[in-house]
Amino acid sequence: MAKTTNVLAVLRLFSERQHVVRPQEIASMLDISAATAYRYVAELEQAGLIESVSRGRYVLGPAIVELDRQIRVNDPLIAAASEVMSALSERSGGTCILARLHGLKVVCVAQVRGRNGPGAVSYERGRAMPLYRGATSTVILAHLEQARLRELAEGDQEALASAGLPTEVDALIEHLRAIRTRGVAESAGAVDSDAIAWGAPIFHGRRLLGSLSVVLARSATEKASANMTDLVRRAALRIQGRLEAHEERSQSGSEGITPRGAL
Repeated sequence: MAKTTNVLAVLRLFSERQHVVRPQEIASMLDISAATAYRYVAELEQAGLIESVSRGRYVLGPAIVELDRQIRVNDPLIAAASEVMSALSERSGGTCILARLHGLKVVCVAQVRGRNGPGAVSYERGRAMPLYRGATSTVILAHLEQARLRELAEGDQEALASAGLPTEVDALIEHLRAIRTRGVAESAGAVDSDAIAWGAPIFHGRRLLGSLSVVLARSATEKASANMTDLVRRAALRIQGRLEAHEERSQSGSEGITPRGAL
């Protein structure tokens, strides 16, 4: 069997722009021989991770869908957030987004549509979004360790500048300090032009997992709660509390997330 990391590198070639791959393209993009590319394809197809749609053309396979369901059903973060998000969406009227930090990207893992949310939001489940735009992402950025922010300032200056953020590390840290102090980020039209959002970080112990955010359509902002910032912050804290309770039950041999009522 080919080295696992090399085989899985093929899966990383799929994206919104590249939804079909060919063995010849795999060989070129991964700088491997055609024979090795065909071997990778055969192993991934056998595992159901890719499948053929026509001769020499492959798309992601049904095993990916199966794995996605396992995440939705068994991810402790999603389980801890589910009822909290529903209650927050009902109370705020906004669309709630649960996002995870993934490398230098932010990925929505769950969403609850709200009656006053935008018609569509770019943070849809499974879509990787930039770390530098919108409340959902910038509240995560603001809570990264300073060493990580220093790395970004030194190695990702173009993306920072494109998002209107400082590219010098001390200036970047100072810019993000207000968000860290407040605990909630706000944005208007940063990702979707017709959306206003509030986002709060989610931690598990000292580990930054991602964020919880609420998005309203601009036309519905007059219906927004005056204490939206507090609503989002308290909801994020409740999710953290439920995660901790789940971990304690798991360690004691009990499973599942016990409902704790509405917000």
